[in-house]
Amino acid sequence: MIVSEATTHEGVLSVVRQTKPPNLESVELFDVFRGKNIPPGQKSMAYAFTYRSPERTLTDNEVNATHEKLIAQFKQTLQAMIRDN
Repeated sequence: MIVSEATTHEGVLSVVRQTKPPNLESVELFDVFRGKNIPPGQKSMAYAFTYRSPERTLTDNEVNATHEKLIAQFKQTLQAMIRDN
């Protein structure tokens, strides 16, 4: 996602904690990029989110619905723009 340069990893984790997505097992920041195709004063932060239930297999629809709610919070709280790739 593309966020303001002032956005921190802790700020992203704070949104995750406030949203409390069900079955979210882990959040991993794996890349921060500045430069080509990223507007000045912003950066790209790439995350891996792992969803898992100890009781059963989650469906794609369940995970996608939960993740979309989290993305909506990133957009609202951090003014994040989500990159397609």
